[in-house]
Amino acid sequence: MDRLPGIVPAFAFCLFSLAHADTRQPQPCDDALLGSLATQLGQHGWTPPDGRGDGPLVAAACKTWPDDPTLSVVTLAYRDAGNTTPAGERNLNWLVAKVDTQSGQLRERHDDYLGEDAALEIDAGSLWLDTARYHLAPGVRAFGVVVRSVARGASCPDAGFNDQLTLVVPEGPRLRPVFSTYLYSWTTVKGTFCVMDSDFQSEQADLTLGLGPSMPMATPTW
Repeated sequence: MDRLPGIVPAFAFCLFSLAHADTRQPQPCDDALLGSLATQLGQHGWTPPDGRGDGPLVAAACKTWPDDPTLSVVTLAYRDAGNTTPAGERNLNWLVAKVDTQSGQLRERHDDYLGEDAALEIDAGSLWLDTARYHLAPGVRAFGVVVRSVARGASCPDAGFNDQLTLVVPEGPRLRPVFSTYLYSWTTVKGTFCVMDSDFQSEQADLTLGLGPSMPMATPTW
């Protein structure tokens, strides 16, 4: 990826319970906005995601853009009409975009896929938008999308990770990913998780991102 001002990670480690609580606030999408996006993407039959995300629109999040209330940022995971592939095996369309808040018209966008497998499964609450002040350069503000997997994963893991954050920046009519990392991970320190070993110990890492000092400095390349 291209060079960007330094993004400084700060890790906090502790012994923990393997449950990872979700404390994020809901980011619902307006029905009219979803209808407009479905039309532009050649889809139909969309309703707000619910439960396990079994409909054509599997997951969605929408949020007003902090710098301009006439714009919103959205992220959607959806499957094409008629696709009945079961959860955990789907290859979902993934959209990250800025849109006109009133009309839902797409302004800038990034299209990709979320291929489900043993480590990745998407449900209605899997997508979340991060609009913190990621000012990466004069006039360039990134925003982030967090993808949380609900996959059960391996039956007896030694380690794991979740909450993949991707930062995107505008580049003409597109949004370009410039950074990606997992915000949550854990690893075994002692013993074995699935044996209920009384000596079992593990460490959790919760990653917080912050911008480095605004002074001339060597910038890393990712």
